[in-house]
Amino acid sequence: MGLAILIAAGVGAALDSGPAETTMDPGPAKTRIAGVADVGSPAPAFGLHRLTGPGRVSLASLRGRPVIVNFWASWCSECRQEFPVLHDLVAKRSDLAIVGITYRDIPSDSRDYARKHNANWTLARGDDGDTVAGRYGIRAIPQTFFIDRHGVIQARSFGLPSSAALNAAVRRITRR
Repeated sequence: MGLAILIAAGVGAALDSGPAETTMDPGPAKTRIAGVADVGSPAPAFGLHRLTGPGRVSLASLRGRPVIVNFWASWCSECRQEFPVLHDLVAKRSDLAIVGITYRDIPSDSRDYARKHNANWTLARGDDGDTVAGRYGIRAIPQTFFIDRHGVIQARSFGLPSSAALNAAVRRITRR
């Protein structure tokens, strides 16, 4: 009995639907998600304690320079693979500022890992509650943001970038 009612309802709806309309599929919607730093938007400001040594690290203090902001943790296997890549990039590109921000890591573990692997870039300790990571939309790591001299995000990398993708992103933020 239930099936007969469903079939009758479907036939009735088909007969009563009126003239057919043709619509174009506009493709994927471009939506802005609150709390996610998109390519083309200003990079969210931050001021964090340095992971090693005294003082704080702020994005504002780096204005006028191309900046790479990398979210990482000592327990993250892809982050560990990224360390030598970032080390080499710093050695080759003195015009870049690189800031590594820890994400959901124990500060002493991060410090030990960075020391043992000769991190030669600025490291900051992610804040309690990971509010900076939240403003960047971080849900998994590693994630890297490539920010131009004007503070605008030009590229974003999820996971370990290929060398071609890394070089292309660096070119985007270092061109004048």
